[in-house]
Amino acid sequence: MVLPVVVAAIGVWIAFSIVVWATGQDALRDDTLEDAPPGLEEDTPVSEADVGALRFDTVPRGYRAAQVDAALNRLAWEIGRRDERLTELERELAAVERPGAVSNAAAGGADAASDAEAAE
Repeated sequence: MVLPVVVAAIGVWIAFSIVVWATGQDALRDDTLEDAPPGLEEDTPVSEADVGALRFDTVPRGYRAAQVDAALNRLAWEIGRRDERLTELERELAAVERPGAVSNAAAGGADAASDAEAAE
């Protein structure tokens, strides 16, 4: 009578072990560590050196996916913020250069007209 219960318990334990091994999702593990990896604090801009020095915690099946996801989200946000700033600066530069470009073209046109008159 005890043998079938023991066999059933061992079977359940083996099935649970296979599921945990296959998915890497153990509900009994300690996930109290923060997800963001050290070196990518949100209060400072991300530099090339920060990305180069970035290291993730390892777990039996590779890197902590939550840490990698947090790092990629932070980098994507930083790149988007820099792209927006670059676009803003390019617009400002174009606005500053536009009046100079018009006066230079006019001056170039005047120089071309005076060169044509001198050639006659």
